[in-house]
Amino acid sequence: MTTTMSMPTKYSDLHDSAVRASRRTSGPMLLGHQQACDELYEVWQDCLAPDWDGNGASPVVRLAYCETKNLIESLPPGFPRPSIGAEPDGQMTLEWRRQTRRVLSVSVDPTGVLHYAAMYGSDVVNGTIEYFGGQVPDKLIQLVNRL
Repeated sequence: MTTTMSMPTKYSDLHDSAVRASRRTSGPMLLGHQQACDELYEVWQDCLAPDWDGNGASPVVRLAYCETKNLIESLPPGFPRPSIGAEPDGQMTLEWRRQTRRVLSVSVDPTGVLHYAAMYGSDVVNGTIEYFGGQVPDKLIQLVNRL
């Protein structure tokens, strides 16, 4: 009988490295999908009304909430947990922070486009990632692992 081993996929390699990286953080910082989704819901509820920040912020629309929830649920178990927030333009924000100068901020818009800005010491990067739900984009895993 011959057995064949499948070669790891690019996604599984990235997933494995994300899990290894997450083991370097303390327990409360690891992703628990339910806790992160509960926090997301609370933030969304706090930001439903116009001017929720007292400075004219737009309400966070349901589609931005849904796209952010889909993204959180697609992150691998044990992935570093982001802090969750809202932006005055009505988008949701996920932020990973390792140190003061090692931070990644990802804005999720209602169409599922991810806009990111990261600081890795003196190196600053930003860009856009198309996200169609279901599977976390490889680029996002790479950005978080770089922290």
